[in-house]
Amino acid sequence: MKLHHIAIWTFRLEELKDFYVRFLGGTSNEKYINPKKGFESYFISFGEGPSLELMSRTDVQNTPIEENRLGLTHLAFTFPSREEVLRFTEQMRSEGYIIAGEPRTSGDGYFESVVLDPDGNRIECVCPPQADEPQDDCSFETERLLIRPFRENDAETFFACCQNPNLGNNAGWAPHKSIKESREILQNVFIGQEDIWAITLKDTRQLIGSIGIVPDPKRENPQVRMLGYWLDEPHWGKGYMTEAVQAVLNYGFNELQLSLITANCYPHNKRSQQVLERNGFICEGVLHQAELTYNGNIYDHLCYYLPNICRPVPEDYDEILQVWEDSVRHRITSSRKSISNSTNHWYATTTYRL
Repeated sequence: MKLHHIAIWTFRLEELKDFYVRFLGGTSNEKYINPKKGFESYFISFGEGPSLELMSRTDVQNTPIEENRLGLTHLAFTFPSREEVLRFTEQMRSEGYIIAGEPRTSGDGYFESVVLDPDGNRIECVCPPQADEPQDDCSFETERLLIRPFRENDAETFFACCQNPNLGNNAGWAPHKSIKESREILQNVFIGQEDIWAITLKDTRQLIGSIGIVPDPKRENPQVRMLGYWLDEPHWGKGYMTEAVQAVLNYGFNELQLSLITANCYPHNKRSQQVLERNGFICEGVLHQAELTYNGNIYDHLCYYLPNICRPVPEDYDEILQVWEDSVRHRITSSRKSISNSTNHWYATTTYRL
């Protein structure tokens, strides 16, 4: 025995048929019509799996669809990769459909999101765990991010990010024109390069940016590295880059034992300046006419630096507190002595004058 089909009543028969054919790859038969009963239906097939029967009849009652009810609660469609789940979810969002569940990795390892069809039926978009899926070779983990080396299968998401002119124009490189171009840049600039990483969201594993710490071309000092980064525009203003920068700074100072970390940005790139200043970078000046960009613009560089100042770790907190308390007690004792000496002096000189 095997499941043959699942049926749904609808008042939007044509709209629902078009949704499953256009967005989910279904194939529809010719409409069946029974004028005596006022009944119409389509069968939508999806390859080897069960079919979906969409039905309409004049006497069907309109009852609200709720998630937590007895009976049929959702339909699930499999996707070949996490990237396809993300792509489809964003396509549905841009088309105006409701995203009832943002992309996430479930407890049993499925990557999934939930979209509502035109009638409000819940569609689960799932990518099952795959044996050949790359393991999370994470270099750093923060509260919300996994920072890892780039991979070849990052190409599609990499292109989706880097074709945005708002990204390239803030960083000095031309927006990518094709996925072929993105693959070449990925291979030549990012994959296998030391201390250059992909920034991904911890809950969805989605690639959202890059960060690296590389030799500073303006300084002939191996103890100095330069910080560089970019972030996909939909994720601006959420604190992700500040979070990533903090992780890389800790690596640079604690693991690489650098004496100085530098960074440069254009004067018009206010967001980048804010990230650097939040992380303690000091502006050391402007390098005038520092760069001729791909489109013929000449830009200055705002130059920042951050020295390696010893940062406390949790094990140091008790000792720091004790030093602070001793310092406060010392100041209070010194103040009391100073007041006492001043009072005695005033009393003595005043008595003498009398």
